[in-house]
Amino acid sequence: MAEISAPRFAPRQVLVLYSLGSDASSQWQTLIHKGMSAELANENWHLAPGIYEERLDSVRVGEQPAVAGLETYLQTKYRMVQFDAIITENYLAAQFLSQHPQLFPGVPRYYVNQGRQDWTPADGINLDVRHDFGKAIAIMLQVTPGLRHIAVVGDGSARGQAWIAAIRDAIAPYQDRLKADFWDHLSQEELWRRTGTLGPGSAIYLLPVYRDELGQRTTPPAMARDLASRSAVPIFTSVESLILPGVVGGYVISGEKVGRTIARILLGRTPNPDGMQATIFDDAAVQRFGLRNLPGESRILNRPQGVWAQYHWQIIAGLSLIALQAALITALLLARRSRRASVAALHAERDMLEERVLQRTLELLVANSRLEQQATTDPLTGLGNRRMMTLRLTEELERAQRFGHTLSLLMIDIDHFKRINDDHGHDAGDRAIAAVAQVLRSVTRGMDTAARFGGEEFVLLMPETPLPVALEAAERLRLAAASLRVECDDGQLVSLTISIGVTCNTPQSTAATRREADNMTDLLIRADQALYRAKHGGRDRVEWS
Repeated sequence: MAEISAPRFAPRQVLVLYSLGSDASSQWQTLIHKGMSAELANENWHLAPGIYEERLDSVRVGEQPAVAGLETYLQTKYRMVQFDAIITENYLAAQFLSQHPQLFPGVPRYYVNQGRQDWTPADGINLDVRHDFGKAIAIMLQVTPGLRHIAVVGDGSARGQAWIAAIRDAIAPYQDRLKADFWDHLSQEELWRRTGTLGPGSAIYLLPVYRDELGQRTTPPAMARDLASRSAVPIFTSVESLILPGVVGGYVISGEKVGRTIARILLGRTPNPDGMQATIFDDAAVQRFGLRNLPGESRILNRPQGVWAQYHWQIIAGLSLIALQAALITALLLARRSRRASVAALHAERDMLEERVLQRTLELLVANSRLEQQATTDPLTGLGNRRMMTLRLTEELERAQRFGHTLSLLMIDIDHFKRINDDHGHDAGDRAIAAVAQVLRSVTRGMDTAARFGGEEFVLLMPETPLPVALEAAERLRLAAASLRVECDDGQLVSLTISIGVTCNTPQSTAATRREADNMTDLLIRADQALYRAKHGGRDRVEWS
């Protein structure tokens, strides 16, 4: 494998493409970030790499929607960034990048944990995990001496079939003492039925499963939970994120170690593709199935603590409750002559508890509503995010073309934002982004839509608005932003200015001189071009295209 060049004095700029979405929607992504943070923790922050992260979110939206329009988005968003490397994690991101060789040409590419071990990419380096299924089988036999039968659960995907072929080779040396069944072409109903027939001396080895034989889509964690709820035998697995309640674990691909590998690439160091597996067990499952002879290097999850460490809050609460009951009894004995007042106090206490229950119920309803909004809301500014703007822009373009309306699009960027971050810290940068977002709210109409498109960049959609009106609105927005002052941690006030690119669509009814009406990509590119002219024309100005 080629050596990665040593770190430069200038921080590296690296784009990371993840396949499975955010930490909130993927336990695997949480483990990846945990490993990255641990590897980067001891680095000099002056030389920390500039990390640009994009999540395809295939867990929630599916593979095809996750990559739709992604090439145009990346080209538009990062046209002014010179990357030192591009890293993909998992198979979908790797597949997308390898199918788009024209995207960021000449930038070194690193395909991490992408599921094709023998693949040699023409445009980068393959850093796939080298599965040691032989060691995984040996550990299963070591911790369950009575094991005589293994049911391997997989699917019919190309990756799944490659893994199963490797497992067959790994089991071959044990064929005189170990029988193996391969459940890779079953419907879910048949899989549940067969699971219920397994008895002593059997175990399940679970690979990541995404679809059954009938094409029914699932997720690997959902499959692990369903199997664990039905299985009376130990379930071993090949991936750390599938070690859920009821799943034993075993010799697995470690999400934290994959994260550390990505961090080494970020730092410009040579990663070790052989160091991304570990022996990990769940303590409750180990105790349930009476496993023994665990390897000395094993990491045990969810090991129970001492009584005080595990239940100290319950103990404190119990003692507090006893003290409270004693105080209440004493108070009742002292207040026997004023029983009516005591009863009234008890009624008041009951009403207060009922009010608290009602308040907690309302809080839960609000929390659920917020969860529904997270998919389309930027957490820093409260504005819409890129996905919400893409949906709204698509809807408004269709409506504008149907009724012959004109709509305008403003692309706004904070001037010298990197200088604010470098000179005053990221907290000051976040305050600047939030301040500009507040200005956007104050100058927009109820029918307009404002969104944070990424980083310090915003987009404002103005339906039924001709270009002259949009230019006036852009100028008001520019003047309002120029009056902002952002307070830094050291008390210093930083002035802000913004640059704005404005464009409008050509409705179908007025498109006679054009081949066809504008689409979303046309508008975004023209607005970005106008913003580019504003930036290079001196900043703090409005340009249109």
